[in-house]
Amino acid sequence: MRELKWEPGQSAELSVLGDGGNSRQQSRILELTGKQVLVAAKQPVKTGAAVRLEWNNQLLLGEVLNAEPDGFRMEIRHMLLDTDALSWQKQGWQRG
Repeated sequence: MRELKWEPGQSAELSVLGDGGNSRQQSRILELTGKQVLVAAKQPVKTGAAVRLEWNNQLLLGEVLNAEPDGFRMEIRHMLLDTDALSWQKQGWQRG
């Protein structure tokens, strides 16, 4: 079974989904426990927000469970462990 690869303090790109703006920011993964991730972020993120966290060809989609001034805890809803395998997304969909 494949698992997420990360280290405490791991740098990751964070996007808040559905806010209508470009809200990408650098963040750090502090802790991973079961289906929850503790993330340090410079910009505040609201409780209940849908977020995308990406690093080293791994992608997590989740929901912010509780937000604090310097970060938040999110629950993982979906994950993709090898985004490089999505060659169709980078090259365009090929029919045939």
